[in-house]
Amino acid sequence: MAGLVVCAALVAGYLAFVHDGDSQFTPPESARHTADARTRAALATDTLDRLSRLLTRGSAAQLHAFTADDAPRSRRLVDALFHNVRALRMRELDLRYVDEDTAAVARSARRWSADVEVSWRLAGVDARANDLEVRFTFARRGDRAVLVDTAGAGDGVPLWLLTRLAVERHPRSLVMATDPADADTYAALAEEAVTDVAQVLPDWDGSLVVEVPGSQKQLDELLGASPEAYQGIAAITSTVDGSSDPQAPTHIFVNPDVFADLGTAGAQIVLSHEATHVATGAATSAMEMWLLEGFADYVALAHVNLPVSVTASQILGDVRREGPPEHLPSAAEFDPSNSALGAEYEAAWLACRLLAQTYGEQQLIRLYEVVDAGTPLPRALHEVLGTDQETFTAQWRDYLRRLAGETG
Repeated sequence: MAGLVVCAALVAGYLAFVHDGDSQFTPPESARHTADARTRAALATDTLDRLSRLLTRGSAAQLHAFTADDAPRSRRLVDALFHNVRALRMRELDLRYVDEDTAAVARSARRWSADVEVSWRLAGVDARANDLEVRFTFARRGDRAVLVDTAGAGDGVPLWLLTRLAVERHPRSLVMATDPADADTYAALAEEAVTDVAQVLPDWDGSLVVEVPGSQKQLDELLGASPEAYQGIAAITSTVDGSSDPQAPTHIFVNPDVFADLGTAGAQIVLSHEATHVATGAATSAMEMWLLEGFADYVALAHVNLPVSVTASQILGDVRREGPPEHLPSAAEFDPSNSALGAEYEAAWLACRLLAQTYGEQQLIRLYEVVDAGTPLPRALHEVLGTDQETFTAQWRDYLRRLAGETG
């Protein structure tokens, strides 16, 4: 606020300023800490510059010069990074020192943690570089800083910076997994997902990147999420940097704790659903959730030979007990904590299925594209389909009643 001067008294110590004209005096202790911080930053910056070059153009032996002998994790981590960068065909790798964690410095004179801006692009799949701030731990060894560990800094962390990965690459898909046994399985699912999407959206010529962490806890770290955020969710499609930028690379992140319990058909439906989100840029879309999620399920289920009594068992069971919902599923009803989440997805899928059966698949796709481009849904329903939301909602409720009776 202009003209406001705030003066703070520090109980744990004091900072004295002696003014002589425009000069300012800094106490020797504060000056020493500032100088130490600058030295740490300079050493770490030099190490990061070297790591950036050696990870892409050097050798493992050269990288070992930047590991801590007294930290076994350090050597394993650097070896893993060396492997991952090459297996993922990484380009534009850049590591930039941002700022140190002063609390960590205060706790240990030998090590310090700092935020590092990591920039990278996966050749052949990412249209542009990804950027994330990641927490690096360094230690000083003589005239250089060595890398001790990496971790998320709150907003997420790339999987390739945490552990050695098994990488499976196909013409239109890339899978990275912490467990080598998973790589082939997810690669097959990803390739089939590309085929499923292409059958409904033949103009899509993109590719999929599927990241498979070792646990839900690690997934939370990748996405910078709270432990409850994705509990019960099998997979998530998100921009890698967590932004809403439509140009940001988008990957599929698997929750292995949930995905492992899916059968073969269920696993394929989930991955084809997420692949549809990638193909349509759903991670950054602001459209109504029932259309966004229902369309993804429509594509995933379009060529699945399962009866509606199986694919919509939860919502049809609800309709038989309580009657159809009063309204199409809202954004709040797609909250991962909703105990009836499965029924909401099924209700949204049946809405899109009804649209395709009534107006044709191409009109459903057109509606989705028009709403995604920014046209409000009520206007799009009128302009594309010649109907309105109230009329369609009534048709959908009747459709649910009819299906519930037929499969009851």
